[in-house]
Amino acid sequence: MTMMQHDRGSNARVVQQYEVDTLGAPFKVTLWDCVSLGVDPKTGEEKVHIPDLVGLIKSVVRARVSHPRKLNGAELKFVRNALGVRANLLADFLDMTPEHLSRCEAGSKVMSTMSEKVFRLFAFLGTFFSDPEEILLRSFNKEEIDKKAKKPNEMRQKFAEQFLSMKIQSVFDAEEDELHFHFIRRKSKSSKPTKRQKMLSEDDDEWKEPEPMKACG
Repeated sequence: MTMMQHDRGSNARVVQQYEVDTLGAPFKVTLWDCVSLGVDPKTGEEKVHIPDLVGLIKSVVRARVSHPRKLNGAELKFVRNALGVRANLLADFLDMTPEHLSRCEAGSKVMSTMSEKVFRLFAFLGTFFSDPEEILLRSFNKEEIDKKAKKPNEMRQKFAEQFLSMKIQSVFDAEEDELHFHFIRRKSKSSKPTKRQKMLSEDDDEWKEPEPMKACG
């Protein structure tokens, strides 16, 4: 289905779960209790409204680069495109040629573990910046990060929690253990929250991975 914002008069309804297939992600992404489906009364076309699509994409990137499974070529390309980063700048940052990065994204070459760790660190931090390429083009001190980054304290805390002890998982069965990420966000204050949404604090107005996962159904 096409992601389009519905009109208020289109009898939209919030669906319990919605698997997003238009992000370009090479893995499954399911949204809970927040996607609205409706029908345009004039054209009969189904309308889908996903709130804060930009925020969702950044949350998807954070979730994937925080997962220990080794990134394949399609995932490398998805993350780079999701952040809007040019390949030549990223290649230079990773100390590799653009041709080598292109081959990694195509799957004909495997990115080294060290380069992938640097890529993951950059991608995670980049989701907190309106323009992730700034990280590649210049150096930041703490004061500049606090001004440029969204929620810098949360960024630093999550950064430390996720990556200080991460070991990239190179051996796995992709067919038997397909990656599948779930997300939820707090509904507007004018709407009655579901049980899943009650798990979030009143300050959680962004996309979250629900805990525990079994709460999703």
